[in-house]
Amino acid sequence: MKKKRLLMMMLTVAALLLTASCSKDDDKPQPVNPPAAAGARLQVMMVFAPGQLGDGAYADNVLTGVSSLEIVESLQEKDGIDIQFISLYSVSDTRKALKSWAVSTANPFYEGKYERRLLILTEPYMTAWLADVKTSLSETDEVLIIKSDEAYAQQTADSYSLGGRVHGMDIDISPSVRQYCKYIRNTIAYDDKPFSNIDKPKVVLFRRYDAKLNTYCDGIEDIVRQELGNEVDLILTSLSDEVEEKDFSEETTMSYLEAAYGLAGFFDAYFKEMGYGFVIADLGTSNAGIDYYLYGRQTDYFEVLMIDSDPNTSTNRLALMRNAKEPVIDWVTNWMSLEAGSMPRFKMYDNSYVKHNIPE
Repeated sequence: MKKKRLLMMMLTVAALLLTASCSKDDDKPQPVNPPAAAGARLQVMMVFAPGQLGDGAYADNVLTGVSSLEIVESLQEKDGIDIQFISLYSVSDTRKALKSWAVSTANPFYEGKYERRLLILTEPYMTAWLADVKTSLSETDEVLIIKSDEAYAQQTADSYSLGGRVHGMDIDISPSVRQYCKYIRNTIAYDDKPFSNIDKPKVVLFRRYDAKLNTYCDGIEDIVRQELGNEVDLILTSLSDEVEEKDFSEETTMSYLEAAYGLAGFFDAYFKEMGYGFVIADLGTSNAGIDYYLYGRQTDYFEVLMIDSDPNTSTNRLALMRNAKEPVIDWVTNWMSLEAGSMPRFKMYDNSYVKHNIPE
């Protein structure tokens, strides 16, 4: 009877968090919440954006590590932890689920509340969603922002009056980006690339959201400017400029894939006119929209570096990916072992956790 009651409670929690994920996006893999340990006094909630999962790259890498039954079981035996996920069809659905989680502090497995909770945001732009939950977070609840630098973690803490409860972590991709800049320079110098039509070769940094409205903490723009300076024209653009307003209000997976596909077609025509160019695509799962366009095409007009796409599977493209699985597990296990509020503001993991297929 006790086991049956425990199972029913676990199913209730999983259903609450993932209700909307199956109805509209069945073709994408969704996280399966592992069973929480009875008596778990700590909880981790990891939030994924719509379309962030499903390409076998960065976000899936994080999910695989944290949701691994072997890892979860070992953590539960040692300390007792309940690990849950939110991955839904639209931003509005995600924010509703996050608000529901924030106010539901009761632990279903024993009387009382969780002693501590950790909210993990897998992209810096998600910090805007803290506006919905900041007043519901208790003094022992903390926030970890992945791909955030120290300054942004501090800014977020100040903006939402969360003090030392906001943390940032990142994996250093700067050596790989510098290597790509050297590759660009060598390509420009290679005589058979027709740059004669333009004053300077073009490098497009292509983001999912407008960089003027959303903070990107990976330093890619700064590195390109430092390494290539006046040798190229750096153009900043985003998918959010291309998605229809009616779709953008929901920010769904399909609307961004379609926009990425359309932009790839535009780049093809644009760089055919210009002679040749380079695109750095930092679109999460929406990178697949570019791959869909280029699949099977013979184009010599532009080259793409996919950020946080798996170099082993990105179709005939250059790619670099943060292997976030071990760093995130390391950070969470440290958080578990320390007293509330004891984790440092920021931690940078070195470039050994990055893989790429960028030529020397």
